[in-house]
This record gives sequence, C-alpha cells and structure tokens, in this order.
Amino acid sequence: MTPGFAARVPTLWHGRGVAPHVTTRLTEGRETLVIVDSAISVPALTARSAGTLEVEARSVTVADVVALARVIARRRPQVIVAVGGGTVLDAGKIAALALAPGRLFDFAIERASTSALTFLPDARPPVDIVAVPTTLGTSSETNSVGILKNDSGYRLIVGRSLRPRHAIIDSGHLATLTPAAVREGALEAFLRLAGASTSPRRTARGKSDAVALGSAILNLVGRDTASEASRLRLARLSAATQRSAALRGQDPYSARHWYVANEVAFVLEVRKVVATAAVVAAVWRRISSGDSRWGDRASLEQFWTEAAGGMALPLDPAAGIAALMDRWAIPLPPRPTAHDIDRIAVSTHASWGDRYPMLPGLVEEDFVDVLRDSRWSPQPVGHPGRLSTIYAERR
Repeated sequence: MTPGFAARVPTLWHGRGVAPHVTTRLTEGRETLVIVDSAISVPALTARSAGTLEVEARSVTVADVVALARVIARRRPQVIVAVGGGTVLDAGKIAALALAPGRLFDFAIERASTSALTFLPDARPPVDIVAVPTTLGTSSETNSVGILKNDSGYRLIVGRSLRPRHAIIDSGHLATLTPAAVREGALEAFLRLAGASTSPRRTARGKSDAVALGSAILNLVGRDTASEASRLRLARLSAATQRSAALRGQDPYSARHWYVANEVAFVLEVRKVVATAAVVAAVWRRISSGDSRWGDRASLEQFWTEAAGGMALPLDPAAGIAALMDRWAIPLPPRPTAHDIDRIAVSTHASWGDRYPMLPGLVEEDFVDVLRDSRWSPQPVGHPGRLSTIYAERR
C-alpha cells in the first residue's frame, strides 16, 4: 500500500500523455498486474515487465471477474493498473478484493447473487489500484462502486475497499472516442448530478457544486466535443462529481431513475446510458407532478433552472431533458414488448422497490406506468439495425 492512504478520494493525474510517465513512477520496483480492455491499444504503462490480463469489455460477467480474482490471488501484485471503460475498471476493482482479508471477495460475490445492493465492510483497499479510463462519464476511476453482472442482473457493490488509489486521465486515451460517445459520457455525468439534485436533503455546498458542474458540462458539450482539451475537461468534470460535495447528502438513493434504467439495461441488453435516456423524462414527469416517492419537485426544478437555464431548453425539467437528449442525438432502446415491460417492472420491484430505501413505496404498477410513458426507438426488440447502432460504442 502507498504509505498514509487515508484520503476520501483518489489522487487525480491528468493531461496529455501523462499515463506512461505517472504509471511508470507509481509501479517502479513493485509487482504489477495490468488489466486492460482487449479492444483497445495503449502504450506500455509500467516501468518493468508486468503481467497483463485482457478483458473483453462487452461481455464481462461474474465468471470473468472470478477468473480475474483467481489470477490476482495467485500473483499477489502490489499494484493493479486497470485500463479501459467503466466495465473494465469495475471488474478490476471487484476482483482486487481477492487480496483482502476475511474472504471479502467471496462475500461480495455470494451476497450479489441474492441482493441487488451489497455494502462491503468498511476497510482500506487491499491493493493500490491505478485506474486509467479510456471513456467518459462513468467516474469508476474515482468512486467506491463496482457493478457486477450475474444471472440476476446488474448488481451494485459499494465500499471504500473498491476505491482506486490513483486516477489517471490522459487525453490521448480519449482522442479516438466518437462525438456520440463523448456526448453520452457527458449525459451520464450530468444525470448523476441531476439525480442527486432531486432530493431536498442537501447542503448548500452540495447544491452549488452540482449546479456548477452540471452547467459546465452542458456548456462545454454545446461548444466542443472534438478537441482533446475539451474531452480532458469533460473527463475532469465527470471525476469531480465524485470529488466534490455534489453527490453528498442524506439521501444516497436520490437518483431514482438509475434503478429503473439498471433493469431496462439488463432485460433489453442495452448500455446503461441508453436505458437511462429512455426512462429519465418519465421519472421526472412524476416528480414534477408532485409524486414525492420519485423525488422532490422544488429541488429538481431549481437544479434544472440554474444548471440548464442558459441552454435554450424548455424550463420544465422533463421536457427539457428530453429536448437535450434529442439535441445530443442520444440513442434510445428498442421498444420493449408488453412481456418485457412486465419483466422489467417485476425485477425493479423485487430488487429496489417498495420496502427498499432505493424506491420506497413504489411497486410493479408504478414501474409499468413509467415504462409505458418512457421514450423508445420505433423499432421493436430484436430489430437488427437498431441493435447494431446501440452496440456500436463500448461503455
């Protein structure tokens, strides 16, 4: 472990070409294991010959994470360098629990098989993780969360032991992203702020940080998504959502659209941001109608007015976010069948709804209502042209 690790957030390194220099410095003289997305090509990042494990980001499941954990337990590296999008970073963070005492990895995997949300016992990270993102928006490089896909769905694992020690944002790694991928990453970061801002139980500092970051994201995307400088700035803003007070508050589950989108993504086999684009406006309409189970109307309206007020978008939050997604050409999932809607509603209720604090008081009928009111592509599930578009870009 790096001496004196007690910080709440990782050390952030950023700039053009910083990754090789910083990782060389951080890994020199230490046993290192590199976990990298098999679909990307990055320059050598370590000072010495290090073991490298390739992960196919599009198909990472619990079985892949278990396989990674076995290698980590056998090699017992002092540093793990994870390079890729949020899926790869999450896989590396969770697999690294294999080095924690008390069979923590086994606990996380077993708990996730029966529960949608797993809280880990509070503990220091068992190994230094150096997270090198190659996509925008997930903030996995700076958060204490890992998403694990198993037979039941996408399961959420939370704990300080998942937090990377260092986050390295190299604008060179973002240069090949398409403009569409940049906009989707920006939307993911913006909605993270907006979701937290649907709760009235927030400090003045939290509200101020969320508005400042949200406004900066919208304005930057409106000006430029092509230059490396802009992409670096967007990546830093996404990381700042976790490093500021923007997401802090007394309601950690306030981003209620996330839980519905999580189930949509699993059932329809689409990326999370695409699933979110379908449901968020419908959720916000219910907040604006005064249904406090979904969030606080005044808090959402204040955030939207202050963060998006200069963007020539509708003042109504639900209409405004729908217009923003149209402006940014965010793809929508294929229209689900009635059977799919029932499946999503049942899984949302079972995993997050009613008696759980994530979606308290909300039941299957509420989720069916939201899904029927959501935004979908005209093509039905299984339309080959639509699915190829949705899978064109990795998380």
